[in-house]
Amino acid sequence: MNRVFGSSLIPNRFRAELLHRAGLACRGALISDGVHFSGSEVSIGDGSFINREVYFDHGAQITIGRNVAVGMRAMIVTSTHSLGTSMHRAPRGSWKPEPITIDDGSWVGAGSILLPGVTIGKGSVVAAGSVVTKDVPPNVLVAGIPASVIRSL
Repeated sequence: MNRVFGSSLIPNRFRAELLHRAGLACRGALISDGVHFSGSEVSIGDGSFINREVYFDHGAQITIGRNVAVGMRAMIVTSTHSLGTSMHRAPRGSWKPEPITIDDGSWVGAGSILLPGVTIGKGSVVAAGSVVTKDVPPNVLVAGIPASVIRSL
């Protein structure tokens, strides 16, 4: 699916419709080329824009609201592992999927990483290159590694 639908030969305005017909809930979104989907547990709201080379890990549901912008090369990672012993920190069978939600009107900057289980509140901005490890309240700017609130919007 990624090789065909992610091709630069398919115009952006048609890609979401083709992905929708393949089982992704993304009709009404604009999805650039090179976007990688690891499964079909994704919902992208109307008016949302997914820029080039965004990576969607589908261990769990990813819900993106309406009018959301996701910058190029962002990573949305829904799977992690339980912490094992010093002999094997990510042991087999310890895989834990956790859903991610990006609420309406939010903007996730280029190169940001959203880790499992986080929610980005309505109207919030995640600065480029940030790593989000916990929920982001509505209408704030977060930045850094790990991301923290810089100011209210």
